[in-house]
Amino acid sequence: MHRRTPTHSSSEEDTKLDLKKRTDVENRNAKVRKRQGLNMEQKKSAEEDLVPMEDSDPLLPNVQNDVKGVMQSMSRQPMKRLTLLTIGIVFCQIFCEIAKQVSNYSIKYYNEGIYPLPQTAIVVLVEVIKLLVTIIRAKGSIPSLSITSLKSSLRFLLPGMLYALNNNIYFFGLTMVPPPIWLILCSMRTAITASIYKFFLKRPLTSWQFIGALLIVMSIVIAKIPDILGKSLVVNSVPLLAIGLAMIASTNSVCAAVYTESLFKSGGGIKGESFLDQQFWLYSYGIIISIVVHIIPNPYYGISQYLRDVERMSGAVFSFFLVALLVSSIGGLVVASILKYLDNIVKEYSGSVANVLTAIVCAYLFPDKFEFNIFIVISLICLFVGIYLYENMKAEPSNNYH
Repeated sequence: MHRRTPTHSSSEEDTKLDLKKRTDVENRNAKVRKRQGLNMEQKKSAEEDLVPMEDSDPLLPNVQNDVKGVMQSMSRQPMKRLTLLTIGIVFCQIFCEIAKQVSNYSIKYYNEGIYPLPQTAIVVLVEVIKLLVTIIRAKGSIPSLSITSLKSSLRFLLPGMLYALNNNIYFFGLTMVPPPIWLILCSMRTAITASIYKFFLKRPLTSWQFIGALLIVMSIVIAKIPDILGKSLVVNSVPLLAIGLAMIASTNSVCAAVYTESLFKSGGGIKGESFLDQQFWLYSYGIIISIVVHIIPNPYYGISQYLRDVERMSGAVFSFFLVALLVSSIGGLVVASILKYLDNIVKEYSGSVANVLTAIVCAYLFPDKFEFNIFIVISLICLFVGIYLYENMKAEPSNNYH
């Protein structure tokens, strides 16, 4: 390798000064690199001693400043993109959750208190849209339909069944309580998760996490107090059946989440199986179970009847129906993005913000079904504090814990 010829000044004196400057910088940098056992002050002083050179020789790089600059540029630029991305994801999650709750309830509320078509049919269509979106994300590619692949996919039958059942329970729950009440009732899944982790999976939980789980359960009790005192006949009413359904839905949700997590981490699928392949099987089995659940109470309700019911919808109800299908289908993708780019804590907090905003919107749109009172406010406070304690006061991971 040939040394690059230095740039000459207009005079001999300038040339000598330039060479002397280069020699001094080279010697100073060499001394700094050889120093060992420097304390922090010495390191800082050494870094200051490294003089940046303009138009320098490639064989005499300013190593420390170069590495430091590269690392800073690498760390800054992704963080800017990631910050904008995460803000967008969180806002999308909050919007989708509010739109999902409000639109699904509006279909019934603005249709004289009944759904214009069986809720089970809505669940089937939502699952079909999820599958289609997954196939589009996979650019039209689907997993192999060989015997080996089909046998391997059977492990997604159980979570697919649980999720499909939960979607049907959700719509049935909305026939009894407005969305804010249902969200409070279903928050008990955190307490159920804590119990499963502690007593079945033997994972460590702190006392603060137990207090958080207790506060979440208390939020449900507080929301029920007006009914117990006989002060709530229609507005904010909480039937015992709704509580029972919420407990079933919460248990199903936790079991499906724990089981699905174990499937994804165990790697028990066929070689080369991607996450989109797993989603394909999960939604496929969800469609099958949803169709079975639909046929049992509606054996003669087919596609033709479905289309006739859709045609009879009013303009407003049809608009809410389309919004409900859209946000219910993409909501799961947004949650998956949060877990990929952020973490579960952000998901819980964004869900909590969505709950508050959903309550505000519902109080405005459905004043005869939901209103803010002291019990709802205290219930929401207990819920948020409970989520905060449960998610932020976790046990420190030990070296021998796996």
